Amino acid sequence: MADSRENLTKQVFVAYAYNLYDQRDYRKVYASLEKSFGVKFIFADEKITNMHILQKIISYIRGSDFSLFDISAWNPNVTLELGIALATSDDWYICFNPNKTDIKDVPSDIRGLDRIQYESFSELEDRLSVLLDQWYPRSTRTTVADYFESAKKDALALIKQQPGLRVNELADILGMNLRMAQVVVGQLISSDLIRLEGKTRGAKYFPA
Repeated sequence: MADSRENLTKQVFVAYAYNLYDQRDYRKVYASLEKSFGVKFIFADEKITNMHILQKIISYIRGSDFSLFDISAWNPNVTLELGIALATSDDWYICFNPNKTDIKDVPSDIRGLDRIQYESFSELEDRLSVLLDQWYPRSTRTTVADYFESAKKDALALIKQQPGLRVNELADILGMNLRMAQVVVGQLISSDLIRLEGKTRGAKYFPA
């Protein structure tokens, strides 16, 4: 994948199987992320039935910083769009709900790729938050999972050094998007590595 992050458009192309989820519920995840990260998600709302639609999708992919292909249920249209990205774009990621697809249905050369695996919309939003924080404004070349683990280690070390930080303070010091920082501290709390004192905006974080 390309290393350059110059001239970012803050546009992301998304392909998924429309008959798999209620459209309002699925896109609510992306609407929330648009507000948190200031990005624009572009969806291809038409089936690929002619060359005009195909050309439009190619322009979406080329005009985006990167693309997301939710291969849950291994939809033919999403498969075709992923194939277009393989041929025309350097930066793309696979999303995958294992409860919706038998992994044996996915070709072996796709299974091994870095992917965003989720089993709920809240988990999808958390994992996409990690990816977006990696792209905007940070610039690293690592897997999403490794990047998330690194962010958690950085946050835990900082909380140990400066107990009592608020989440916005932690985000500022580490250069994270606020939504990303919220995901990180949530994971650290669920792993019993830190504890929370206070509520809402006044909440402070301490080593467990």
